[in-house]
Amino acid sequence: MTQSPSPRLPAVLVPLTFPAYRRLLWSSALWWQTLSMWTVVAGVLVLDMTDSALAVAMLTFWRRAAQLILGSFAGPIGDRLGRRTTLLVTQGCIFLSCAGVLILLAGDQLAAWQVTVAAFAIGAAWTVDMPARTALTPDLVGREQTADAMLVESFTQGLVGSIGAYAAGWLLERYGPGLSIGVMLALTGVNLAILWLFSRQEVARTVAVGGQSLWASLGEGVRYVTDNPTLLAVTLISITLNVLIFPSMSLLPVFARDVLGWGPVGLGLLTSGYSLGTFVGLYVVLRLRPFASIGLLFTVGALVECVALVVFAASPSFALSWAMLFVAGLGQAGFHTLRATILLTTASDEMRGRALSTVVLTQGAGLPGELQTGLLAERIGAPWTVGMQAGLSALLTLVVAAVWPILWKGKSKRET
Repeated sequence: MTQSPSPRLPAVLVPLTFPAYRRLLWSSALWWQTLSMWTVVAGVLVLDMTDSALAVAMLTFWRRAAQLILGSFAGPIGDRLGRRTTLLVTQGCIFLSCAGVLILLAGDQLAAWQVTVAAFAIGAAWTVDMPARTALTPDLVGREQTADAMLVESFTQGLVGSIGAYAAGWLLERYGPGLSIGVMLALTGVNLAILWLFSRQEVARTVAVGGQSLWASLGEGVRYVTDNPTLLAVTLISITLNVLIFPSMSLLPVFARDVLGWGPVGLGLLTSGYSLGTFVGLYVVLRLRPFASIGLLFTVGALVECVALVVFAASPSFALSWAMLFVAGLGQAGFHTLRATILLTTASDEMRGRALSTVVLTQGAGLPGELQTGLLAERIGAPWTVGMQAGLSALLTLVVAAVWPILWKGKSKRET
């Protein structure tokens, strides 16, 4: 149930006046903190166990496999099960995955394949969690506040992601993986408690589920996206980056240890630099919103991330590498936040969940990219792999922008 926004607050902070949204934001912050820590800890564990760039890349490969398998059904599942119930179920799966890894580690029985299984389970939970979590936002704050709410969420994600990545590296360096995984387990436990309280709040819900089967819902969602040029262009750019850009990020443990000569703390710093860039980038997006359409900012953000990773791949020093990941994070702020905003504000209330399913489905489409990235890194090295894929991604993004100019030729906030 929404309320009238306070006129005394800056527009971007108005969503914080809604109590249910604040509770969801706390839950999201804990989840993002857990995910950022898991990325660092799992990568270091597998690299130390196998000494293989391919094995590290396979962590993300199997997470994306889960997204590809479940992505099409994630929105309909959330609509049918109930979005808040869905969040409880998915975070419960993540809690059990972390607990399993911790028990195996404590018994000195943990193997790389078991970490990979946990990565698959966490990826499956995330796949169903994200559309349900994001689709709740307009119900909590109203459609007119949705864009500002997404900016607040992304600010929070960038901040806690940066803290979580560095904290994971520091904990690994000082205390080993056991305490790191224990902290993730505790964060997820607190998250479950918050979501249980959230599930007891009254929230208006706008979902048209009807009597459709999951397959019928899937077909309707695909037709809806392909018939809308803006949504189609966003989806194609998302597929491009998920196949060519984001798999490269799974090689950060290799860059930190083998290319730049740093250990777990260096990996934490590199990962936190990227997250910090997304945090600062959101301020840039906020300042530019009155002057540029969200479609233009989305497209430019994708291009900035691609170009920054080309330079990162060729960097000979840790400082320049960190700076380029920071710039890549600036681009990711525009790409990630405004992708969700475009989907939420362009799609109808009835199709909101199914349109958001395209996000996780495009991430699942990056599955061959993970395998390709790992194999190329084994043959030609991580720097050449990341540089070539980032350059190709920039070129393909420009092609999509040229073919569907409706994406970036929209009106700015000031013009509307």
